[in-house]
Amino acid sequence: MAGAVLATLSGSLLESQLLGAEPQGSIDEALANIQSRAKKAGLKRFESQRSPEERFVGIGDAPATFRGRAIEICEALAKVYLEYFETKGFEVQYPRVPLILVILKDQDSYQSYAGGAPGASVGGHYDVESNELVIFDFRDTDLNLAVKAERVNTFTLVHESLHQLTYNSGLLSRKGDVPVAISEGLATFGENWQASNRRSTLGAKNSGRLGVLRQPNLRAEWIKVEDVIADDDRFDPEKNDEDQVQLAYAVSWLLVHYLIRTPARLPKFQAYLKAIQTRTDPSHRLEDAQNHLGDLARLDQDVRKYKIRQL
Repeated sequence: MAGAVLATLSGSLLESQLLGAEPQGSIDEALANIQSRAKKAGLKRFESQRSPEERFVGIGDAPATFRGRAIEICEALAKVYLEYFETKGFEVQYPRVPLILVILKDQDSYQSYAGGAPGASVGGHYDVESNELVIFDFRDTDLNLAVKAERVNTFTLVHESLHQLTYNSGLLSRKGDVPVAISEGLATFGENWQASNRRSTLGAKNSGRLGVLRQPNLRAEWIKVEDVIADDDRFDPEKNDEDQVQLAYAVSWLLVHYLIRTPARLPKFQAYLKAIQTRTDPSHRLEDAQNHLGDLARLDQDVRKYKIRQL
């Protein structure tokens, strides 16, 4: 699992609330709060820098070169993300204030800042409440990931940056009840994008998530669309074993990929995302899904057929 979304309105109506936008002056205040938290955690040399486009600000104890590269990747991804979803007909726009990236030098700094060890498969997280994306550099860990460290760094950053973008561009509401399946489905939809590859794009087939569905011990397993939307606990590693958690991620990717890449389903998915923007509790989850995505049993059958075609 790349990371986690912690905690849990597009259009002109209450636009700043819908986008989860912060008042302009609050960015400096947020950075000051981060500095204060870092100091209390015993971390030193928290420095900040902004991207030339002023869309991201990175702060942390990671070297300036690592911070700068992370900011560059997020800027490039934001451009691709906006272009892709605009082309698909989604109402998205750049956040009106910079997004904050907390960029840490290693696992120890992450543990001190976040207040807990990340776990072997977690390289960072996006916090919905604080609106911070927090990552650390795997290259200084002793997790036997030396060869794959660069890829892990980029994969984690892209996955978590997609969370931050979806919650700040009008696609999802930070103040709303968003099923984890939808949030993670959107993040996994583009998590394999690579800034270093000009041909890389969002929405490509995700071989990693498909690989989970191919695993011999999970081939006969499935989580119904209705259940994966309704039950966020399926993504909780403290309540399910790792195989079941990864299955939930894989099904979520497949569901969102199907809804976005299937022309007849795309307008329904867009209507569904608009409908849940003002929801603040899960009591209407299945009702909203049924009303906008159609019969959920039929949708489940269609997603299963889509899985066979993708495999």
